[in-house]
Amino acid sequence: MLNTFTSTIAAVSTAKGKAGIAVIRVSGSNCFDIISQVFKPKSGKNISDYPASRAVYGDIYYEGEVIDSGLCTIFRAPHSYTGEDTAEISCHGNDLCTSLVLSSLFAAGAVCAGPGEFTRRAFVNGKLSLTQAEAVAELIDAESTAALRLSNAKVAGKFSEEIQKISKELTDILSSVYAFIDYPDEDLTDMSKEEMADKLSEIKIRLSDLCKSYASGRAVSAGIKTAIIGLPNSGKSSLLNLLVGHDRAIVTDIAGTTRDVITEKIKLGNITLILSDTAGLRETDDTVEKIGIEKTYSSIDEAELILAVIDSSIPQTDEEKQLLINVSSKKDKNIIIIVNKTDISDSSYNRDDFIFSLPVEKSAVIFISAKTGEGKENLISYIDSLYPTGDELLLSGLVITGARVYAAVKNAYESVCDSINALETLTQDVAGTDIERAVAFLTEADGRKVTEDIVNGIFSRFCVGK
Repeated sequence: MLNTFTSTIAAVSTAKGKAGIAVIRVSGSNCFDIISQVFKPKSGKNISDYPASRAVYGDIYYEGEVIDSGLCTIFRAPHSYTGEDTAEISCHGNDLCTSLVLSSLFAAGAVCAGPGEFTRRAFVNGKLSLTQAEAVAELIDAESTAALRLSNAKVAGKFSEEIQKISKELTDILSSVYAFIDYPDEDLTDMSKEEMADKLSEIKIRLSDLCKSYASGRAVSAGIKTAIIGLPNSGKSSLLNLLVGHDRAIVTDIAGTTRDVITEKIKLGNITLILSDTAGLRETDDTVEKIGIEKTYSSIDEAELILAVIDSSIPQTDEEKQLLINVSSKKDKNIIIIVNKTDISDSSYNRDDFIFSLPVEKSAVIFISAKTGEGKENLISYIDSLYPTGDELLLSGLVITGARVYAAVKNAYESVCDSINALETLTQDVAGTDIERAVAFLTEADGRKVTEDIVNGIFSRFCVGK
């Protein structure tokens, strides 16, 4: 993608409101000519006379009048964030002040930056890969230390480096395939069929690990949509309150208290759950409750993790059995059966017999008392096991967080699998076609080959000034 930027852009890069300082960023070929009309160093020198990576103290002008004093930091191309001549004015954090500084810059020839345009220029100028650029947005949106660590590792380029390493290894294998295609009667390949299969198998494992990281990546960066479901009075709202740590939902002995979906975001270790406490599932003539039950089914469809709560203090009903059977049919979701109210269950109650009697194949059964907190740690531990997010994994940066990259890497993985299968039954040239497809998908993943529409979509989600 060629650099087609001709204008010099400017925007406020800090949040609106009163603060100690605000930063206005300027980038483009006429950056220093424009800045010199707005910022005058106290030394009397022109700002363009200063060397790169220097912060200079001076006055800031609006229509010939000094409106503030502050610092101007200059970065010369190509050693800047955007790869262009860049300057940042630091003034006092006041919306009126920043708007006047911007007005001065526009009057001097700058134009208003679009959403994410500074980072887009960094991508186009080869300062960042597309996955690094996406990680910049994730870094800004990070709501937890874990998300911050992960996005920072990806901004540093660790994920892009791994993608490019795998691409190069596949390209090296292709070189051997091309030699076989061009000279089939000569022994010019530097790699036997067996060696090729071994290398492809090793690459397959690495791509598989990246694909598996997607669930963990979303759990850290975006959060896992989690639906708490069950019959009325099974303890769904009590479970929500237990996990949230305070009384978020109303709890009563009256069936059907929850009539709408209550959503709360919580942190469990390094992951985030977006919990939805739903209306109890049952037959009802109440119009409002019916609407709530319809929303419950929508929450089940949208959720990735389902916590199905059942009441262990009463005999299991046909309604409850049918609910569990229906939930177990959703093979694309993680399902945990929460056996609640263990604090008031009959003392003769046999847990093993109860598990054996459940009418579904289940991923896990966790016994808890939402009232006393018994079993809470077991539940958290099991959820952690579904979405492993250890510090070593986060700091490695080898975690997929976005659907676009996941789709590309998954396609590359499947292409490598196809090439291995082709080697087993066909010739190297047939396998080479699948390897070429894998390389194409990987170049799409890190933005070396990507459509303009995709790039536009990614940067449209950025804030102006980044």
